[in-house]
Amino acid sequence: MPRLRLALLVAGALALAGCAPVVTLPAAEEAADPGCADVVVSLPAEIGADSLPEPLERRDVSSQGSAAYGEPSAVTLRCGMPEPAPSTERCITVGDVDWLLLGQEDDVWTLVSYGRSPATEVVIDTKVTSSSSALEALSPAVARTELVRTCS
Repeated sequence: MPRLRLALLVAGALALAGCAPVVTLPAAEEAADPGCADVVVSLPAEIGADSLPEPLERRDVSSQGSAAYGEPSAVTLRCGMPEPAPSTERCITVGDVDWLLLGQEDDVWTLVSYGRSPATEVVIDTKVTSSSSALEALSPAVARTELVRTCS
């Protein structure tokens, strides 16, 4: 019995050694929306393969409809956010998705998809990756949500 216990402990330690901790993100209000499932399964495995020395790999997250990239998390995504009303906030179009820039605090940008149902929030640490690189990687998945209006 001691050998079996030791083998299980070693196997558990080896399994944990290669795993980054799960990123804890609060789930968005409508994270269970089927549109969010389409977004999450369409997200890339990494961000910045062409622009960063080390691409940001996708990590495990604690909540449905969410994703995180980098160690520590440099980019987070939460689908199922409240859809923003028409706004005077800066609108950035990347691919087929309009993004409202809701905040720039230090080097962290917060954006939400505009005119998409359900809406998706992306938070980017611009010290680690550029906002354009992150949005170019994530926009194709977000474009799978229903288009209900545009910024223009």
